[in-house]
Amino acid sequence: MSSGNKTSAQAQQKFTNLRKRLDQLGYRQTLGLESLPLVEKLFADLVHTTESLKNTKLQLGKTEVESKDVDSAIEPYKSDNAKLVKENNDLHQQIIKQKDESDAIVRELKASLRKLEHENADLIFLNNQYVHKVKQLEKESREKSDRILNLQEKNFHAVVQTPGGKKKSIPFRRQRMEIDCAVPPSEGPMKNAFIAADDPYVADLLQVADSKIAELEKKVNMVCDEKEVLDRKLKSFKQQVGYHREEENLTEFSFEAFMYFHDKPV
Repeated sequence: MSSGNKTSAQAQQKFTNLRKRLDQLGYRQTLGLESLPLVEKLFADLVHTTESLKNTKLQLGKTEVESKDVDSAIEPYKSDNAKLVKENNDLHQQIIKQKDESDAIVRELKASLRKLEHENADLIFLNNQYVHKVKQLEKESREKSDRILNLQEKNFHAVVQTPGGKKKSIPFRRQRMEIDCAVPPSEGPMKNAFIAADDPYVADLLQVADSKIAELEKKVNMVCDEKEVLDRKLKSFKQQVGYHREEENLTEFSFEAFMYFHDKPV
């Protein structure tokens, strides 16, 4: 058999096979031998496209099933994350509210502290004035005592009249007093000043001033204690927010790790 006849026979065989396959698929239009290469190429592309479409549909169905599984798996994480976000927002709002209240209380306490400090300074100044007045009264008292002693010394001469009508001056003998022990020294100038004060009004004023100073110092200590309590509460709220943020980050990390290992090709 010549090469030309062999080629013609091969072409005829290809034509027959292609014709059968086209008929099986419902393509019964007339097919010329001269268009055999083009139709054969188009048919091969059609078969490849059909297979690709079938595989794509299968893969899509598998992906949908896996997507549903992933949604079911991450649903608890979504719920926990939403819960943590809500708690974090609530805590943040609570901290802002607590901070505003704390700042307002601190400002009020500072204003009260300044007022008490001013009142305390005024009372200390008034107390110093009273102490100065007591010292002046002590000085005046000593001067009066010295003056009385001088007057007594001038008049310490007795005059005796005799039956004859004569007057005779007799030196008066000053009385003496024996003291077993001296008065114990005072603990400080303030105590001596208060003891030596003979004016009840001044003593009452000093006592009132001391009581007021003690009361103000007590109020200052209470204000400082309240401020310390507020600072501790604010620090505790900040720590709670930090813990919730760590839980939120851990949940987000777990979710990302789950998605990474799920999407990682085997």
